[in-house]
Amino acid sequence: MKTIVTDLDGTILNNGKLSSKTIKVLKDIQEEHRLVLATGRNMENVKHIYQQLEMDKYKTGALILLNGLGLYDFKDNEYIHLNSFDKKTTNKITNLTYCLFFRTTVVGEKERIELNCLYDKLYFLLRYIIKHKPFEYTNKVTKFPEEVEKIELEGTILFKYFFCILRVFLKSYEVLRVSKRWIEILPKGINKVNQLKYLIKKYSIKQDDLYVFGDGENDIEMLKFAKNSYAPLNALNNVKHVAKHICSSCSDDGVTSVIEKIY
Repeated sequence: MKTIVTDLDGTILNNGKLSSKTIKVLKDIQEEHRLVLATGRNMENVKHIYQQLEMDKYKTGALILLNGLGLYDFKDNEYIHLNSFDKKTTNKITNLTYCLFFRTTVVGEKERIELNCLYDKLYFLLRYIIKHKPFEYTNKVTKFPEEVEKIELEGTILFKYFFCILRVFLKSYEVLRVSKRWIEILPKGINKVNQLKYLIKKYSIKQDDLYVFGDGENDIEMLKFAKNSYAPLNALNNVKHVAKHICSSCSDDGVTSVIEKIY
C-alpha cells in the first residue's frame, strides 16, 4: 500500500478548486492506497474537499490540519487537536501585524475574523485628503474566540521588508510563508511533519511507500523527511530547493500526473 501525502492550495487546488482529473485520480488511488491531505485549513474549511474525494467513504486516509495542529484519521475516527493561541497572545501578535501593514485574519474553529488594516486606513485617508472623496474606512470592533487556531496574513506594501521584521519579532512562533504574499503564524514546534510521523508509526509506513507533495514553507519539513518528495513548478524557490523532484505546475495537474504513474 502506497501513502500519498499532498498539500492542497497551490499543490492540487488551483484557485481553490480540484480539477476533474484530480478528483478522478485521487478517488481511484483510494481503492488500494492511503490518501493524506496535509493542509493549513481547519476541519470546517476542508470538509467540501474530502467529501468531493469521498474520503469518508473509502476510510483509508487521513487529514493533517492547520499545518500540524490537528489530525483526523478516517479509518478509526481518531481526532487530535493541539492547543494554539489564547486571547492575550493573539492580541500581542495582531498588534504587531497591524503596525507592519499586514491584512490579518484570526481563525477560530468555526469563524474567521478579519481585523483592521493600517494600509487600508492610510489609503482612505490619502484619498480623502488628495481627492476629497468620502473617508469610507471604519474601525472593526473585534472579539477573539476563546481559542484561536492560527493567524493568517496577507502582505500589502514592502512585503519582503515587513516579513523580515515580523520574523525577528516573532522568533518564538512558527512564521511560515505559504505562498508569495501569504503568511501563517502558529505556536512554535507545530509542523505537518509531526503528524505525518505519527501516521507512519501508527501504520508502519515504509519510506519507499511514502510520496509527499507540497509548494509552501509549511511543507518543507515533510519534503525533507520523505525519500520521494515533489514540488510543483509554481512552488516557492526555497521549497523547490529541498524537494527531491520537481513536477509540472498546479494549473497543469502536475501532482496528479505523478500520482497516476505511482499506482
